[in-house]
Amino acid sequence: MLGKLLWATGMLAALVAAPCQGAAPAPAEAFDVLGSVMDKSQKQLDPKRILELNKEEARQYREKILAGWWEFMQANSQAKAGEFCAATFLRAKREPQVGGEDSFKEGMTVTLFGPGGDYRGALLAFAPLMDDHQFPKLQAGQKVLVTLKQGNEAPATLNAVFMTVGATARPMIAFAVPSIDALMAGMEDNWSFEVQYQGQSIADIAWHSGLAARDALKRCLNGAR
Repeated sequence: MLGKLLWATGMLAALVAAPCQGAAPAPAEAFDVLGSVMDKSQKQLDPKRILELNKEEARQYREKILAGWWEFMQANSQAKAGEFCAATFLRAKREPQVGGEDSFKEGMTVTLFGPGGDYRGALLAFAPLMDDHQFPKLQAGQKVLVTLKQGNEAPATLNAVFMTVGATARPMIAFAVPSIDALMAGMEDNWSFEVQYQGQSIADIAWHSGLAARDALKRCLNGAR
């Protein structure tokens, strides 16, 4: 799907340097992903909140997160129409429980970010949904060498960037892609990803309904609110 599209991370590193924790203030049009709309979404998806729900709500939520679903947003709270469009697929794996309702584990998101501000490329990013996920703890903005496996393609070892944007946001591993059109052109209806870091799997997620998600992302890119 994306094996020949992923860029080296020089431009991506420059992009994320400003928003990262501890860096200089970000310009007005810089990405604030996970610091605005997506951050609110993740708080709502905190599995600990399940304990506060009634049994039927908890069951519905569990089945939804096991099946996986798409969310669409503009990943900057001050984005203009057509800017910073993002499509995120969220999913977790089933964790069987002895003598009780099954739970879930290893919640993960994969997000396609469109261009915004001075950055005209696109991003493909992975982030954990849960605090206890085995995600590396690195410096914000740090380049990281990872192995990306997509669908039935051969694994590729690539540079990515470790991103933290906002005090409460969970970390992301992000790959730069030349353009959002190139990223969308490679989308399949059903596709899987695995990211390995130092021999350990840190992201493992498969999406469905990718073509419908692509169409929704196009509508955002075309200025639909």
